[in-house]
Amino acid sequence: MKNPYRKLMLLGAAATLAFVGGCAPGGGGGGGADEDTPEAAAFRFRQAVMRVAAAKMAPIGAMARGEVPADEAVFAKNVNDLVAAAGMITEGFGADVSNAPAASAALPEIWTNMDDFNERAQNMLAGAQELANAVESGGFAAGQGLVQGTAGNCGACHRSYRQRDE
Repeated sequence: MKNPYRKLMLLGAAATLAFVGGCAPGGGGGGGADEDTPEAAAFRFRQAVMRVAAAKMAPIGAMARGEVPADEAVFAKNVNDLVAAAGMITEGFGADVSNAPAASAALPEIWTNMDDFNERAQNMLAGAQELANAVESGGFAAGQGLVQGTAGNCGACHRSYRQRDE
């Protein structure tokens, strides 16, 4: 029998490798990321947090869209982990961007619009927490309808503050 969670497990393994690579010296994409500077450390930290958030959001979204069977325990764990990652987002953006590694996709507008950026990060955390509260009280069925809004909070920040791939 084919394991319906195989893709999710592979994604999780890839995210773990990316997380470990992003935290290790020299990890996170080069372009100065391996330097021993506060900017490079902040870059590695935020890359790791964003990779974890993405790795947790992928199975949450896949279950909510019905692409894989819903698993209450897996869904709840990923939602709670997403809340933890969302709570750390702003910690990686305190350092001055003028010396940010070239590999960073963070746009300079983050630092010139820090109040707006922090508000969007707070919206992400609040949305993830609302999702977690719903799942805690009513399981997958209670949280499923909130997933799109939580994903929208990710996108709202990325559209304004993340450099798009060419």
